[in-house]
Amino acid sequence: MIASRDLDRSVVGPERPAAHPLEAHRGPAARADARAGETRRAHEGAGFGHLPFCVVVLLVAAPNLLFLATHLASSVLAAGCLAAILAALVPVLRDCARTREPLDAPLLLIALAAGYALCLLGGETHLVFANDDWLIRDAVLHDLVAEPWPVGYLYRGDPTLLRAPLGLFLVPAAVGKLAGLQAAHGALLAQNGLLFGCLFYGFARIVRPRRRGLTLLALFIGFSGWDVIGTWLTEQPLGFGTHLEQWAKNLQFSSHVTQIFWVPNHAASGWIFVGAYCLWRADALRVPSLAVIFGLCVFWSPLSMIGAVPFLIGALLRDLPRGRVTVRSSAIAALAGLGLIPVALYLGSDAARVPHGLHELSDLFVIRYVLFVALELGPALIVLGLARDRIAITSRGFRSEILLVVGLLLLVPLYRLGGTDFVMRASIPALALLALRVGAAVSGTSIARAAIACTLLGVGAVTPLYELGRALREPAFAISGCDLLAAARTPPNDGPLFHYLARLDVVQASLAGRVLAMPSTMLRPEPRGPCWPDRVREGAAPLP
Repeated sequence: MIASRDLDRSVVGPERPAAHPLEAHRGPAARADARAGETRRAHEGAGFGHLPFCVVVLLVAAPNLLFLATHLASSVLAAGCLAAILAALVPVLRDCARTREPLDAPLLLIALAAGYALCLLGGETHLVFANDDWLIRDAVLHDLVAEPWPVGYLYRGDPTLLRAPLGLFLVPAAVGKLAGLQAAHGALLAQNGLLFGCLFYGFARIVRPRRRGLTLLALFIGFSGWDVIGTWLTEQPLGFGTHLEQWAKNLQFSSHVTQIFWVPNHAASGWIFVGAYCLWRADALRVPSLAVIFGLCVFWSPLSMIGAVPFLIGALLRDLPRGRVTVRSSAIAALAGLGLIPVALYLGSDAARVPHGLHELSDLFVIRYVLFVALELGPALIVLGLARDRIAITSRGFRSEILLVVGLLLLVPLYRLGGTDFVMRASIPALALLALRVGAAVSGTSIARAAIACTLLGVGAVTPLYELGRALREPAFAISGCDLLAAARTPPNDGPLFHYLARLDVVQASLAGRVLAMPSTMLRPEPRGPCWPDRVREGAAPLP
């Protein structure tokens, strides 16, 4: 998926392939035969290396198209928006296919196995324990399967509309409408495992050979800050399986395993953009295509895409002076933007109710912030320093990207949206890029420095190890038939539903009210028994 040669120049400096020096001692005929052999091997590979990311693009686009087809008030407007998105998708897919390389089938199988294994261990289909966030997520999927679209609720006396990033849910819910709730959960696993597997394949192709790619992928999956040290310093519980990442209270950078286990929609959105950004960085994707993919990712997680904006702007500013942004390609991006306006109106409906603003810079917050930054970013930056002999430090692209990554990760903890949502989600693209830079550097450095780097990163890997431990230690529980209103009465998710519901009177008073369809029915709070009678947590009694 991601052409490695250009990215390697900015990550680990230029490396001449081993074949090149040998060619200097060959005669013209031998060199011609060698080139013919390389061409033949490329043709034998059929140049299908771009297909995994094309699959990713189609997966991220599908729920956008389904939303536009089912959630707009005007069929004419829906048809126009669908046509705009489809017209923009065709050149994006062609752009992905410009750089042809053979498909590494064994690597793809390994990446897919990793994607599906992590999704299963994260609680999808409930074959193993599912974390707290799945209680609400399962209810959203249930309501999308059981109720007509758009879904309405009577919540605290107000008629409301389900307003949430539905990119993760709509395609599985459509399957569920045909085959039932269990099939919807199966489709969710099929979708997410394929999506993350194809992304993992692309990340592993950043460096060559395959051994280095697998090392990079392992480091990416296990990437995390030193949460175990923060938990120890703040004298919080360290029992195996504990969720370690809440040690800094309202500050948290989620490990990559945590993202898949708890918030796969946010992880998918951020990582899809990062995959596209890496293709752009390797000259395998143009900026307008990057912008289209950015727009499609918003429906999966607008918060993750807030963290992607600086990188999109940086890519645009870099390509504009080089004449790589044409009027035609810009028109394609603009076309996609017009088609996605209803999605933006939907996601922004009545969103001001969610608490937001800058953190108060109290002495306690500043101390916590400094410790948080030191433990979350310090180890990765030290690793990059250890590999400085292999990193093109003088590379303008490398320096500017790392400065942007670090600057963003220093700023996002200062703002809050809801509880810790903003810092956890807006940091996803920058953390992924940092992990890829670290993985590429470690996989190509000396054995001694790689051992030191892996020791530093290994302390952080305790966090995903604890997440895996909890998934395997805690008992699984059945999929629930509860709706969102019932699930929201179950601790620890018994807070306000402002993140998920928009008041109809507010929606109808805005432009969104003229664009979006309104619910035809309303789910109402009803007395009922426990949603998860078989869910036991931390050895306690079943949850109510």
